[in-house]
Amino acid sequence: MYCISQSQEQAPILEEGIAQSMAAITDDGEWATGPEGRKTLILEHKMAGRRMGFEKLFTPLYAIEHLQTGLLDGTLPALRVFSEGVLPILTAKDDHFLLLEAVRSRSPLLRKDAIQSTEDQSTHMQRVEDATHALLSLFEKNDPTLSEVATLLLQTQLLDVPDNLVGAMVLGAPSEAPDPEDTNAMTNYAYQLFLERPFSELAAFASYADGLSPYGTHQGVKGLEFPRVMVVINDEEAGGFLFSYDKLLGVKEPTKTDRDNERDGKDNALARTRRLLYVTCSRAEKSLAIVVYTPQPTLAKRNVVAAGWLQESEVEIL
Repeated sequence: MYCISQSQEQAPILEEGIAQSMAAITDDGEWATGPEGRKTLILEHKMAGRRMGFEKLFTPLYAIEHLQTGLLDGTLPALRVFSEGVLPILTAKDDHFLLLEAVRSRSPLLRKDAIQSTEDQSTHMQRVEDATHALLSLFEKNDPTLSEVATLLLQTQLLDVPDNLVGAMVLGAPSEAPDPEDTNAMTNYAYQLFLERPFSELAAFASYADGLSPYGTHQGVKGLEFPRVMVVINDEEAGGFLFSYDKLLGVKEPTKTDRDNERDGKDNALARTRRLLYVTCSRAEKSLAIVVYTPQPTLAKRNVVAAGWLQESEVEIL
């Protein structure tokens, strides 16, 4: 267990250093191969965003309540045009047959009615080929913004662009945040901020949303196991209220409600956090690192050792 008092901005660097330490302690070099060599469990999606580089893409959309479900399960149309439309085309770019299939199955230009309505099918197919080449060329030397990609898609009609993105593009670059009570304006503003982000952030988030990244939430891995697990605990960064590791570790005093609920056998923050900690720690098949960000690392260590959870030699303060 590692107890840390440093700011959360340094978290990715600190956690990589801990992974290097774990490689030496366990004599398992996979710990030292980067995030892909382990499963890192975080409390909240934005924590993964900070570590994978998609925080600025994720945060504006997640702040809009009615977009949250579609964002997290990948069904939000603004995501799908890129994750299910553009990404497969980019992935197939080096295989001519796969590229043709990727475009054929996604482009409205190749729907039956579109082909039948054209007078010159040869010219039409050349249009599709040119549009595909233009999209691939956009990525050859840079990391385009989502706005640049969406603009090209609109110009070429290679893929359908959702109306909410088109509306945000018409509004242009984001300026001042609107009145938080104006839901429509806030939604448009979120999409404007989203479109300003580079495509690489969308690709990283798509990987995370599909469960293909080395990161997962504490709550989302129940029943799964991994050879090497790093459990990251940071109440401040998570910003939640259902769980409190600082209370569980004795760094923060439980509220009267917590104590009353615990005394009466009712569910409470301490019980929920204890169960969650058990779930995360029991995901490790071979080795486990618990990384605790807390304002009082020395007190956290003393309480963990006193409770008999770990031996003093198993807890390090960084």
